[in-house]
Amino acid sequence: MLSAGKSPVVQGNDRMTRIYRAYSARENYKNRDSVIVDWFCLSREGPVAPYDELILNYNDLSGGEKARARKLADNFLTEPEIAELKEYIESGTGFDVRISEVKTPFEDGRKIPDYAETAKTDADGDYFHLSEKQGYNLTVPISGFADLGEPPNIFSE
Repeated sequence: MLSAGKSPVVQGNDRMTRIYRAYSARENYKNRDSVIVDWFCLSREGPVAPYDELILNYNDLSGGEKARARKLADNFLTEPEIAELKEYIESGTGFDVRISEVKTPFEDGRKIPDYAETAKTDADGDYFHLSEKQGYNLTVPISGFADLGEPPNIFSE
């Protein structure tokens, strides 16, 4: 359970910022019983955490690999961003936001999970850009991605 103002994870002598994957289940969406909507930060002014601390092999990556690793790492959310998102989503839509802490540091910047498929040019799904909605006031622009790559559930019980 997250608590406001919780200090960063201490690993050895390093202080590591906790980052999270946030997602919601959306029921009865486009002929599917349910889909998972992964919430992510679309863009941020600064890094979610120092990249050379967050990604163990950051300095060994090529320029393109570093850019991709930065983009994927910055998709994750911090504790304050999760708190804002939960309040925004749960009060406005009625469905809940679930979270899981992302294990950091990442061993390899080439293997950072891309739950929102932001690195793919052919992602099969729907994006929900919360920051484009009237009255949006969260500190970072957050969007959601519903993966529609799996076939729909055409038979219901």
